[in-house]
Amino acid sequence: MGPKKGRRLLPRMAATPVDLFLLAGLPDPVHNGAKRFLSEIPGQRAEVIAVPSSNENGRLYRKGAVSSLLDGAVRFALRQLKNRRDDEAVRPRKIALFYVPSDDSQSLLAEFDFFVFPVPLHDLDASDESRKQNRYRREAYEPAIEKGLEVCKREFTGFLQPAIGSRKSAQPLLLPPRNFHLTGGRLEQAFRELTRGGRQWQDWEAAWLERAEVFNHDRLPGFLGKTERQTIFRDARGVVFPCARPTEMHGAQEIDLSAAVLDLREILRSMYRFGAPLPQGFHHDAQLEDGSRFHGARFDCSRKGELPVTGTHVNIYPNDFVRCP
Repeated sequence: MGPKKGRRLLPRMAATPVDLFLLAGLPDPVHNGAKRFLSEIPGQRAEVIAVPSSNENGRLYRKGAVSSLLDGAVRFALRQLKNRRDDEAVRPRKIALFYVPSDDSQSLLAEFDFFVFPVPLHDLDASDESRKQNRYRREAYEPAIEKGLEVCKREFTGFLQPAIGSRKSAQPLLLPPRNFHLTGGRLEQAFRELTRGGRQWQDWEAAWLERAEVFNHDRLPGFLGKTERQTIFRDARGVVFPCARPTEMHGAQEIDLSAAVLDLREILRSMYRFGAPLPQGFHHDAQLEDGSRFHGARFDCSRKGELPVTGTHVNIYPNDFVRCP
């Protein structure tokens, strides 16, 4: 049955975009209280997903708990993305993982590389006089969470979000982790050092900017116009990585929430970098200098494994999906 005659249907109101906060490492007796505290701090609008950790100090992140947290995070974020209108702000606005450091933190962080902003709650892995870790105590976890939010405000909102949002070829934080080659390794190794607290975000970026080169039409004739100049990164193999222009962002993926969580995670890895959103279809147009062609060069595709590439360029997405035009 249609609407009654004369009744005006109101347009659907745009939903307020939210942040997505993930909380890990708090034991069962207190994790619900910590989740509630994080979600109720004034001045923010956030969905908080928390899964209780093991009570065994040093081994907090059992496989089942990590899988549950990943599943909840991925499906919530993709529901938000799937249900928003084209004219609405991106949702979630950011994705941050608050966690208690431990001997097995790597097993947690590896599942979320590199689509979340990691926030280690360092104060909570310390112990009191009775050798009980601070993560059990409300008077410890509340200030630790508040300190973590200050880190988000200072490092993520103040620096990282605008850096990722620039979508410039001169931004090293946007480069594809597995397909940008360093001497003796891949960029993902440097990213892991960064996200595990080995380097400061701003210092890391500043050091990398010294490696960028200025390209003109003569050096990249298939990408830059006659009068264009861009600062772009070139890897150890000589492959140049300019960001695709906004009009060339193709390859947006359909979101099927019934798919396996690891497949859905690949969508988030393509649409978020260190917790900051990217437009659907964002990628680098990897190519050689001077208009040279690839002749069987091998790239590491997140879906198909190692691929030989022949042609003038190859599209590489943030999750290292490789598409040969």
